[in-house]
Amino acid sequence: MKTSRLFFGFILMLALAVCAISCDKGPVYENYLKMKNQTWDRFDQKLFEIPVKDIDKSYDIAISVRNTVQFAYDDLPAYVILTTPSGEERMREISVPVRNNGKMLGTANGNVYEARMVLWKNILISEKGNCKISIENMIPKIQTEGIESIGIIVTRSK
Repeated sequence: MKTSRLFFGFILMLALAVCAISCDKGPVYENYLKMKNQTWDRFDQKLFEIPVKDIDKSYDIAISVRNTVQFAYDDLPAYVILTTPSGEERMREISVPVRNNGKMLGTANGNVYEARMVLWKNILISEKGNCKISIENMIPKIQTEGIESIGIIVTRSK
């Protein structure tokens, strides 16, 4: 009887520990902005507001591009601006690889492929509030077809 209680207690503690560890693995923030008719207009900036509550942790921020085979380029060039709650700005020109030698990269989900790229690693935000990220399509056409959505994923740094 006593052994079964100890065993049950051990299993319960182990399950709680696994749950606590796995809860920290998921994204702190994840949001996708869908494009109308799977088309991203050249000067249509996509804006994300990320609430920052825990300033003692560092974060990794990634971009996600969900595209279809109608996207005619190997990369999606973009201009990204991160504005922290304190007003600090970090800007980057990026190029997200989407296709290589005609083969779609990323994870397939039906006819949509998702490619991810880390924008900032181990970033520390010094004030609570909202971080803002704006993303601008840099392809020099008025409309870029084949972009289903753009997303931002924030996770705790390891």
